[in-house]
Amino acid sequence: MKILKNKNFMLLWLAQTISKLGTRLYDIALMWYIYQKTGSSFALGLSVLCFTVPSVLVAPLAGVFADRLDKKKIIINTDLLNGVIMIVFSYLIFANNYPLYIQYIFIIFSTIVSSVFDPAISSAIPVIVEEKDLKDANTLNQTTSQIINILGPVLSGILIAFMNMWLLFFINGLSFLICAFTESFITIPKISAENSSKKISSQFKEGLTYVIKDKFLFYLILTGGVIINFFLAPLSIYETILANKVFNVGSTGYGMMNSAISVGALIGGLLIMANVFTDKYKMAVVGLCLEGIPVAILGFIPNYYVALLSEAFLGFGIAMASVGISTLYQTLIPKDKMGRVMALTGSLATVTVPIGTLAGSAIIQCMPLSIVLIISGIFIFISAILLIPLFRVKNERTNLSSSIS
Repeated sequence: MKILKNKNFMLLWLAQTISKLGTRLYDIALMWYIYQKTGSSFALGLSVLCFTVPSVLVAPLAGVFADRLDKKKIIINTDLLNGVIMIVFSYLIFANNYPLYIQYIFIIFSTIVSSVFDPAISSAIPVIVEEKDLKDANTLNQTTSQIINILGPVLSGILIAFMNMWLLFFINGLSFLICAFTESFITIPKISAENSSKKISSQFKEGLTYVIKDKFLFYLILTGGVIINFFLAPLSIYETILANKVFNVGSTGYGMMNSAISVGALIGGLLIMANVFTDKYKMAVVGLCLEGIPVAILGFIPNYYVALLSEAFLGFGIAMASVGISTLYQTLIPKDKMGRVMALTGSLATVTVPIGTLAGSAIIQCMPLSIVLIISGIFIFISAILLIPLFRVKNERTNLSSSIS
């Protein structure tokens, strides 16, 4: 792949791989530590709110800064700041002498910093990667993420068993500092000098207006970022019930179901990397359809082995949809608006997850789980199919523009 020869992207990918692994270890260790310290499910729920709410509130404004300021400085400084936050947090855990609310403050601070970092990194990739290589860049990121999702929990479990808890937080902080050092060697070209002269409020409004006016982009965000997330958000709850009450396979079987998704996504990423799938429009539609069909099958056929296969296909679909939609965003959105639009998309996706989870949890109290799964799968599938006419129009316009130029 040509993307492997792109020095700036590979440095960014290396930094992100280190950071993602450190964060994965931290996420699992944090939940374990909070429950071990408090024994309260409410304390766990409060920590999830500390991750979600600041992100939703800060991300739109952070997107403006990603388009307005030097992306490289934002990326490096936020990683440095997160590194310091995590190392101080690890010291407090080591000292083991602080009130409970302090840990929530640290989670909120870290989430705010990460919310500033995310739109900067998202908008930097299409700047340092040529359009024809974006699919490969997104596939490499997706495949790496799935490998970390498979190995991270296992590694974290081993480290928790054999190391002091504070060391995992320290490792995460160290990973951020290593990232900042690696990112210092990256060159990210500046896009627009006129952005800094505009008011922040007008820039935010400009990004929002762009999304609303571009009907294709609006429906893509609505489908890929809102509708699909809403119906897939409660999936972990559905899987828990299936494993315990329908399949009777216990925690081991539940773990296997989750692993099947990651394995399917990894296979999907490898096939995309091998150029078995190349069309970003088809990847988005087929991927979203493959997210809907397996969910419906989980409701139609109450069999554990069928469920494992369905989960693998679901992961495969997630990989295709993720790469296809990410590449579409990066090619359709102007680079000077990338930070704002991607931040807005991320905020919508983030806020949809808890809403979808709560809705799914409530619905299964008054409706059979099999029916809920079938309806969810059908809605996801129909939403994907409705993208086809829009894709055709957009593709024809793109081809026409290319032929004229």
